[in-house]
Amino acid sequence: MNYTWTFILFQLSFILLKADVYEGYVIFTPGQGGGGGGGNSTTYLMDHNSNEVHSWSHNRPPASMPYLFSDSTIIYPYRVPNPSMNSGGVGGGISKLSWDGSTLWDYQFANDTYQHHHDVEPLPDGHVLIIVWERKTDTEAYAMGRETINNPLNQMWSEAVLELDPETGNIVWEWHLWDHLCQDISSSYPNYVTVSEHPELFDINNGSVGSSGGPGGPNADWMHINAISYNAELDHIIFSSRHQDEIFIIDHSTTT
Repeated sequence: MNYTWTFILFQLSFILLKADVYEGYVIFTPGQGGGGGGGNSTTYLMDHNSNEVHSWSHNRPPASMPYLFSDSTIIYPYRVPNPSMNSGGVGGGISKLSWDGSTLWDYQFANDTYQHHHDVEPLPDGHVLIIVWERKTDTEAYAMGRETINNPLNQMWSEAVLELDPETGNIVWEWHLWDHLCQDISSSYPNYVTVSEHPELFDINNGSVGSSGGPGGPNADWMHINAISYNAELDHIIFSSRHQDEIFIIDHSTTT
């Protein structure tokens, strides 16, 4: 029996439709793999003809995207050398840099309780919203009605949003997911509800908690929030959870 093999090659073409591109520039920092790893990095400002307009050099790699302001300053979220909690998207530091690269302010959130990761969101008043993991022990999680912990750390990293005032270094507003959890496993716990009747709460037993390995080793990353944004007209905060496949909207006029 004879076989005839036919190979069909497809050529992919990329066309830049300039009419569909927003006016302005593109700012980005090429990422580096590995939780908490990497070294020097560069943020690039490019025009739509792929010309480099400006660049900023950093001695730490990025945690997420930079933000450019009308006064030519940028905010740069970066990875600290020794994060207190380590998984994909780990950060820990936030800097504001001038056009010439001078550091205007720098804050780090990497301690036993909180570890910054992924995105930040600059607010109109100059404050900055920061996503952080909030470390909880397995004992704390079980006391809230969690049934299983799926990682060798015996921890559960919840999430919080902190609002930083860079002028003072103070946290002026905060929201904790831990204050908005519920469960329908046992009425012996204070957060027992009929889950379907409480869309304003989140079921603590949704999804698994972390993993036994990864770029940074074992982790207890439960939600894995990727991005955060702010609607000034409604005073609402929106963020997305990769692990839960959900988008959350919270009211910035309230706090926990």
